[in-house]
Amino acid sequence: MEERTTPMRQQGWSQNADEQETVFADQDNPTPPTLPFGDQSGPPPFVRSEPASGTPSPPFAPTPPPPPPQPGPPPFQPVAPAAEGQTMIIAERPKPVFAWLVVVDGPDRNSIGTVHSLRPETTTIGRVTGNNIIIHDATCSAQHARIRIETNDEDETLYVLYDMGSSNGTYIGDKETYKDEENRKYRHELQDGDYILIGETTLVFKRL
Repeated sequence: MEERTTPMRQQGWSQNADEQETVFADQDNPTPPTLPFGDQSGPPPFVRSEPASGTPSPPFAPTPPPPPPQPGPPPFQPVAPAAEGQTMIIAERPKPVFAWLVVVDGPDRNSIGTVHSLRPETTTIGRVTGNNIIIHDATCSAQHARIRIETNDEDETLYVLYDMGSSNGTYIGDKETYKDEENRKYRHELQDGDYILIGETTLVFKRL
């Protein structure tokens, strides 16, 4: 019986698959085997492109800066105290109103003694809702009169009553004569203590 002898591969060399080329392996300086021509598989090696000027290209594109913040309302700034030796200017304040109309007589007995404070600038007087002072009197017009705050040449505050074209008129005077026909007024600068007749209701003007 014939015995077949299998050749033993010696350590230090190897043979490729097609038996065409033997490559010795150097244990001290190993070299990768050479691939046969036409059998180059896998992706091509990465090659960094260089600009024409010879300056190497940056490793990555620079990130653009963030957009500037949108303008918003300015933060609250406390008012700094005036420096020593300086005077702080105070904004002009509206003058307070210290004037009233007091009901002293009329058909509405429940309203007698009522005190109506005058408003800044203009106070309207009439029978219907919507007026600043409502007179419950059938002889009073819907919009009977108004009192305006004005200033004269001497910068004095005036309370001026205007009749609004009422049917029965507005009468102003002292306690004894305010109902007289000659005291019917269309414009009158009120004085402290004046009696005013609106319809059949009597009011007294008071101011400080």
